[in-house]
Amino acid sequence: MGARNPEKAPVSEVCVNWLIHQSVSWCLGAHLLSSTVPYHTAITRIACQDHVNPVLVAAVIERESRFNSHKFRRERRIHDISRGLMQVTYRTARWLGFRGAPQKLYNPWVNIRYGTKYLAYLLKRYANVSDALAAYNDGRPRKRHGRYVSSSGSFSVDHYVRAILSNTKALVLTAAAERLRQPPRSSEGNGLLASGFPVGGGGQYDFPTTGLFNRVEMGF
Repeated sequence: MGARNPEKAPVSEVCVNWLIHQSVSWCLGAHLLSSTVPYHTAITRIACQDHVNPVLVAAVIERESRFNSHKFRRERRIHDISRGLMQVTYRTARWLGFRGAPQKLYNPWVNIRYGTKYLAYLLKRYANVSDALAAYNDGRPRKRHGRYVSSSGSFSVDHYVRAILSNTKALVLTAAAERLRQPPRSSEGNGLLASGFPVGGGGQYDFPTTGLFNRVEMGF
């Protein structure tokens, strides 16, 4: 994004995505998350509060736990346990302000809250979504020959990042198909198209699947 303040840039230089981000905010992603996704309400509410696209949060959950809130994994390298939907460690949750017992991280709302908070931190810290996802998986992004690698040198992190980006696209397409099955509704005067997407810049804003991984579109 650079150090320039977009509010002081000429209007012609301010992208439509940024304008929509400022006025409609990151909850655009809620339109792209199917109501059939488990924990849809919790994901949408928490993701919007933390300025993260709900679709990305759902994609991370699908990869981390397949929506199994009871899943856990022992992290021997750091002497901790990854718990719940977003596989949050107690150490990370504490760093983010959590003060409850470790077992409370199995609660879906609590887990999504701290998993999303950590994801939001990484999205702000790194230049792109893929780097943030690599850091979510293995502490920080590392690359070798153009692919993400783990601290031990394996390509497991690269597979992880690719899987989440694939999950994200699949979730968007599922929601789009669901919306196409719904009868059209009138939206005159409320700034929305019949599809439920916002109007911006004097025309239709079609939230793209191909450009979904741009940081602005993800909510930053």
